Amino acid sequence: MKLLKFIALGFSALCVNAWAATTLNILEWEGYISPFKEDFEAHAKSKGMDVKLNILTPYITNSEQIFKDLRANKADVVTPTHNYYKMNQAKLMQVLQPIDTARLGNYSKILASLRIASYDSQNDKKYSVPLLGGSYGLAYNTEKVPAPDSWQVLWDPANAGKYAVTEDQFEANLYTTMLVLGYSPTDVYDVDSGKFNQAQVQEKLNPLVKNAHSFWGGMADADVMPQLSYVTTYWFGVAEANKRGQKWALANPKEGQTVWLDTMAIAKQLSGEKLDAAYLLMDFMIQESTQKRFLEMYGSIIVNGETKALLTPEQIEKGRVGDESFFVEEMFWQPLSSRTRNIYKEMWDKARGN
Repeated sequence: MKLLKFIALGFSALCVNAWAATTLNILEWEGYISPFKEDFEAHAKSKGMDVKLNILTPYITNSEQIFKDLRANKADVVTPTHNYYKMNQAKLMQVLQPIDTARLGNYSKILASLRIASYDSQNDKKYSVPLLGGSYGLAYNTEKVPAPDSWQVLWDPANAGKYAVTEDQFEANLYTTMLVLGYSPTDVYDVDSGKFNQAQVQEKLNPLVKNAHSFWGGMADADVMPQLSYVTTYWFGVAEANKRGQKWALANPKEGQTVWLDTMAIAKQLSGEKLDAAYLLMDFMIQESTQKRFLEMYGSIIVNGETKALLTPEQIEKGRVGDESFFVEEMFWQPLSSRTRNIYKEMWDKARGN
């Protein structure tokens, strides 16, 4: 009798284990994978896999948080910004595994400029899959002003109190200030490049800060934007404002725009069914239907050029869909040395009057 009971219990345990869902712990910039949670889980079932996404909180705020959660085996899939990979002697790559692009059916549809980019490469291996991107861009209120062709509009005394810039990632304002001063994109990330003139940059930065109407954090404030003529944005702010009936558009300043790209990467320890699930998730996130939703939700630059087949000509033009000239690697944000970032922080604090 005891033997039969033991066998029954063992069989029951095997059945539970056989039907147990595979859980993927996701550490994301808020709103990247979580809006697709239910759709992906249904997609996984259609592929014969039972996968549950566990969205971790707090959401990503910095590179160190990603590194710590990966090292502690808390996260399975993460969404780092491209410049995090080689920050601090590329320590993030120590807790990630290289990407086997052959396991991604949609990888060949990603823009070639991103597939050959080196921001995540080490020893001829790549450690991420692109997801979506944009620039630290200049947006204008089409109901108030015409399209500007230069960042200089933010320094025009007539526009004092009529624009907003970011404060959380203050470095982006330093980059823009230096582009306006004529620095090449490759020289804005290193104070030891031999071309950095701190006094000159500080003098130019001060009025940008002094004359700003306000400063925003994660995204330009759509409630404030109707009062403004211009706003800097990672593109999300424009999409949100226009959803509310405002009429904003993105300019194409002649000095250029520094570019960001958010990506997906896999924890080093992942294997077996969890690894299979991670690849299925990444392939789902870069497929055309998902990328179309990213464009519609956030107005950002999507990475799958073949999504054009699902879009209107206007969406393609405004979203620069399939535009290989957008993700030019020399315009990508670069990892800053501690010395460079500290000097930029001191300069920002000085401009803010802190």
